Amino acid sequence: MLAHPDSTPHASPAGPAPLGLMTVTIRSAATALGAAFVATMDDVGIERVRHDVGTLTAQGAAPLTLELAYVSTTASERALAPLTAIESRDVVVTRRRLTSLAARATRHDLEPDPHLAPVLPHTAPRPRPDPFGLDPVFHARWLPLLSFFADHYWRIAVEGLEHVPAEGAVLLAANHSGAVPADAAMLAATLAKRHPAHRHLRVLYDRFVDQLPLLPSFYRRFGGVPASLRNAEALLERGEAVGMFPEGVHGLEKTWQDRYQLRPFRSGTARLALRTGTPIVPVAIVGAEEAYPVIARLYRAGAVVGVPWIPVTPLFPLCGIAGALPLPTKWYIRFGAPIVPPGPNADEESVCALTDTLRTAIDVNLTALLAARRGVFV
Repeated sequence: MLAHPDSTPHASPAGPAPLGLMTVTIRSAATALGAAFVATMDDVGIERVRHDVGTLTAQGAAPLTLELAYVSTTASERALAPLTAIESRDVVVTRRRLTSLAARATRHDLEPDPHLAPVLPHTAPRPRPDPFGLDPVFHARWLPLLSFFADHYWRIAVEGLEHVPAEGAVLLAANHSGAVPADAAMLAATLAKRHPAHRHLRVLYDRFVDQLPLLPSFYRRFGGVPASLRNAEALLERGEAVGMFPEGVHGLEKTWQDRYQLRPFRSGTARLALRTGTPIVPVAIVGAEEAYPVIARLYRAGAVVGVPWIPVTPLFPLCGIAGALPLPTKWYIRFGAPIVPPGPNADEESVCALTDTLRTAIDVNLTALLAARRGVFV
């Protein structure tokens, strides 16, 4: 399940300036569980690492290896010192200390970084490794299956794909619906298969997914990223296409009676666009609501297995696993004209105005698609 990274309508008060970012990878030698994310080198980042290590240990994933990669400075070493307390019989902490580019430019007596391969004359440099775990080979292996659902099962009709730029940072903001987030997977498959540039969509997913078995690894290797404003900013700095769902998890909470009625938008998409100057492409998706027609939700049962709820459809859980198969509805995806933010560092009034503009654009396209379709399955 996916969520928008901004869980509250207003930004939290600014704290001390972060020292920088670190890449955190937690691997289990006993199970397929694990985690990989980018965190700040401050109290918030350290607490996130402690929480994830504790959660995986409680799930029986120990022994664990915790790998930290960061630019080594006196301040960063001091900030990360508390993580030594995590080391135990079940947790091994390794550090990959990097040298900043500025230091490399001014110091010629540094030892070569063994983690960086030399670039030989007349050879192309290696592509940058993805800090969030995108695996191009894994992506290519699974894309045909997702494309089968997009092209043959749901027969997705696509409009306005020319509004998505061939390169550079862009935000794709869509309505969210269905018992499970198949809309996010279909949006990613559409961009990878049908866009002329075959772009990888980096969909932000809710953090509770990291507590589930198998799914976190699949999400990350296919291009998903844990939802946070800092992670989204890091992706945009890399020139990525970032998928967001301003309704958050509440968009998935709608029942059959409320289908295609947008829930209130969080301000994170607009705030991010204004802060970075990134255009927003509004996306309307029709068909996902009927593929998983939700008639009720079991909140207490969901809490037992670590999810917000367990959806009840006309076929699930009455028909068991077979009832979880989605219906072969006809889908439509419309990419709207880009919404260009007025400028960086805008005030709260501009954030609210841009959020309203985005919500209206998606709502107008949803209404048009619903009015034009002939039926749920055709």
